[in-house]
Amino acid sequence: MRTWEDYKLTAQGEDSVFDYVRQGQIQNVLLYLAKHGDPDLVNHKGHSLLMLAAYNGHLSLVHLLLRYGANPNSRDHGGSTILMGVAFKGHNKIAQVLINAGADIHAKNNNGQTALMYAEAFGRKDMALMLTETSPHLRFKGPSAFRRLKAVFQLLQSPFTNKGVLHHE
Repeated sequence: MRTWEDYKLTAQGEDSVFDYVRQGQIQNVLLYLAKHGDPDLVNHKGHSLLMLAAYNGHLSLVHLLLRYGANPNSRDHGGSTILMGVAFKGHNKIAQVLINAGADIHAKNNNGQTALMYAEAFGRKDMALMLTETSPHLRFKGPSAFRRLKAVFQLLQSPFTNKGVLHHE
């Protein structure tokens, strides 16, 4: 006999797996992966399962999806990476896991912004320091009021914040 969750997974298909990831429902994500096996599935906004798990702070799901082969460098339609999203949110442990899995800390989105720029703009000092310690080519410039205001203004104009992960779906 099938469970209700199993039925919902088959009846609703791909859309429900994104809800399961957002909510951190590991068992339902495992059911999806067992049946469909695509850890790099993206929704209509270009958000991958890994991107949503990371952005929502689900460390266990991040580990799971990476074990299933999810791409740590996937991008949304604005070119923003998973690392940019976690830099914005300040999920340091998840950022470190992504970096260890091969996330490109130098990647730029369609507006030329990097994960370090997100970390600096939103006052994520620990994140910014971690990113700069990971790469000798990056420099944390510190949170001067003018630079933070300028960075926030640029980020608010970007597709990542206007159409992407930063807005509720």
